[in-house]
Amino acid sequence: MQTEKPFSAQPTAPLLEGRLHPLTLVLGLITSLRSLIIPAIPILLFGNKFRWGGIGLFGLLLIGTAVTLLIRYFSFSYRIQGRELVTREGLIERKERHIPLDQIHEIRIEQNLLQRVFDVVEAVIETAGAEGAEAKLSVLSRTEAERLREAVAARSAAKKAASSEFPARPETNEREVIRKLGIRDLVVHGLTSNHLLSALAILGAIWAFADDVLPNSIYERMGKFLKVTAGEMFRQGLRAALLALAVGLAGVMIVGLIVSVIGSVVKFFNYTLTRQGDELHRSYGLLTRRASSLPRHRIQVLKVEEGMIRRWFGLATLRADISGSQKEDSDDNKGRDVLLPIAWRDELDALLAVFFPKLAGDGSEWKKVSPLAIRRGAKAGIIILGIITIVVIATTKSWWGLGLGLLAPLVYWLNVKSYHIFGYSLGSQYFRTRQGLLGRAMHIVPIEKSQVIVVRQSPFDRRLNLATLSVDTAGQSYTGGSPSISNLPLDEALQVARTLAGEASRAGTNF
Repeated sequence: MQTEKPFSAQPTAPLLEGRLHPLTLVLGLITSLRSLIIPAIPILLFGNKFRWGGIGLFGLLLIGTAVTLLIRYFSFSYRIQGRELVTREGLIERKERHIPLDQIHEIRIEQNLLQRVFDVVEAVIETAGAEGAEAKLSVLSRTEAERLREAVAARSAAKKAASSEFPARPETNEREVIRKLGIRDLVVHGLTSNHLLSALAILGAIWAFADDVLPNSIYERMGKFLKVTAGEMFRQGLRAALLALAVGLAGVMIVGLIVSVIGSVVKFFNYTLTRQGDELHRSYGLLTRRASSLPRHRIQVLKVEEGMIRRWFGLATLRADISGSQKEDSDDNKGRDVLLPIAWRDELDALLAVFFPKLAGDGSEWKKVSPLAIRRGAKAGIIILGIITIVVIATTKSWWGLGLGLLAPLVYWLNVKSYHIFGYSLGSQYFRTRQGLLGRAMHIVPIEKSQVIVVRQSPFDRRLNLATLSVDTAGQSYTGGSPSISNLPLDEALQVARTLAGEASRAGTNF
């Protein structure tokens, strides 16, 4: 976290220092103009009585923006001095932020279309525990941004070398390409994503847009045509109605697939994952290029996610949380949660060895949960099936709904299959959990990153003497929360918790 101090002279010479790029003024004005244009349109259209007043207000806002940008440009500076990144800003009220280098876990480089034209970037600095960006340096030349990032990485090299997981090694300027995704990979990524809700939202937006733009007569004729067509299909019989429903669903799915593919290509275009020393680097994006570093020693949780569709094709997505990782908002759609958007299952072992070099030699075996999980899950599934059966019978006024009872053996079989998948693995350095049936997920936690181990029991757990064990780490924003495993015998859960706590304590002492 950063601290704020009044401006004062520093006794040591800075390792690196710089200022914002002059284009900060130009790009800032363009961005402000873009945000002011839409509000200005209704003001300018109110007529002669208000037009000149609107123009004057627009001019005042633009002048105020220009003055603010000038003050920021001439007063803002940054430097690396000692073990801190120091930013200084303000003309009347000066303010310095002192950000310890050890607390900086990521410097993201972002470059939108306009910035790409002038070859400048925005550097976003994030620290452990901060909610959102700690500082934004906008805009810098690409060269200055890379110098800043390399200087921060160089100053934290000693801490990396002290880690037992990542021993000291000669640093190299060459980056080893771990994986580079082409258009074909991104198309597969889009086709195997579930974007049905996105398709429905887009179709709804198109319909609403048509309502606002098209004349009422045309819009009403379109609605009447769809209504008459649907009614005619239903009058022709159940087969025609089902056919119309199938065609409609197929259309929605096709729209969803198109949206998904376009979204994957735009977001992850030219996705490249590289390694330089013990730093992982990601760069991607078609319209906005993004680049960020991921220190391997800061990885708290790694998740191997196999969605239902991707699992059929032997594909997976890798996500990672690092210490202090926070979503910028509830719908962070910038790809920051993804370590590798798509990977083939048969290459996972090689990839995991890159992220966790000692995982292959950990020597831990997978252990199953209690067999009581089968009975417990089957009972819950049959109860839900019974409720659905009652609702169907009450709705249709027919006893045909009793046919749903034939699904009870299927419910039991699914729980048997789930039992053979659910489990955990406790090694000397890593704790892993595995769960899911149609879609699967595996979480990998370095034991030294464990902060809190929780064993909890619900009233139903106490009845069967079972428990759920979960592991909290310093970062869990992008991997679905605390890795956990349920339906463990209570004594076993307590023993695993004590072992995890003891190993984490020893690892922290030796760090």
